[in-house]
Amino acid sequence: MIINQQRLLYFNAVFTHRQISKAAVSASADASVVTRQIQILEKEIGYPLFDRCPREMKPTPVAELLSEYYRRNCEALKAFEDSLQELRDMRRGSVSLAIPAVFVHVFMDIFDDFRLRYPGVHLQIEEIFETTKIINQILSDTVDIGIADVCPETLDIQFYASVLLPLYLLVSKDHPLAGKRKVTFAEAISYPVSLPASGMILETVQAIARSEKLQLCPSSFVSNSTTVRKTFASTGSGAVFMSAFSAREEIKARKLMALEVDHPAFQSSKMALITRRGKPILPAMNQLLRLLKARLSVFTLSPEMDSNSSIPLGASNAE
Repeated sequence: MIINQQRLLYFNAVFTHRQISKAAVSASADASVVTRQIQILEKEIGYPLFDRCPREMKPTPVAELLSEYYRRNCEALKAFEDSLQELRDMRRGSVSLAIPAVFVHVFMDIFDDFRLRYPGVHLQIEEIFETTKIINQILSDTVDIGIADVCPETLDIQFYASVLLPLYLLVSKDHPLAGKRKVTFAEAISYPVSLPASGMILETVQAIARSEKLQLCPSSFVSNSTTVRKTFASTGSGAVFMSAFSAREEIKARKLMALEVDHPAFQSSKMALITRRGKPILPAMNQLLRLLKARLSVFTLSPEMDSNSSIPLGASNAE
């Protein structure tokens, strides 16, 4: 049963004052309006609410129940308004994120700062390797915010921030291709390449191989662990397709060299800060999105690395 809220207000006025005239004054309404609304309410409920005595409107047991219902409604509304104000004031709330494990430590300073400034806001961080799974979590509202590497654009995903993040062929300085700055896709896969077991990188590499009628090296090393794949490339004659951002520490330490792959699919890869398009952005979520966009260097600095960079790209910076 849906009870008209205005009728409940008139009912409460009569219940409180016990007289139609006094209830009408308190409700700023004509006595005839109050009387009519009480009659309609009684008809809707199916029970009399008041015994009409000469000097007062005496509440019936049903009126006592309705008064308790009204009181609880008012309390629930007040609790909702208080909670809403706390959300506006950033005193409470929750935000969930899905991000690749390789990026977690990069974001911890931001998360720690956010928690210090807004201790009542609960942060939940889930490590997910595959961009496809991150997008599915976003679309199902399992998580609020995603940070996805090699992220395709879809109609239902809102890019809050994005940056081109090309995929490179990462090799050790002793790899046969280390003397090159740019390699073809055919050259890249002519040597053992570590591929993820699933996800966008695997799908991209397989699609290019099919379109160019090329066979991947049968000794390719498969793992969803970014750390394992980087180790595979840095300690032998293998290689890995990965963004330079994902391997920035190994590249700075000159354990890996970043070779440009001469294919448009590798140059159009994006890293993106994403939400579901049309999702209500509550204050806590909005504040965290702003912090991530403003303070993550991957979104504020150019991802391109040239020969003047401290991070070596190909043969011109090899030791």
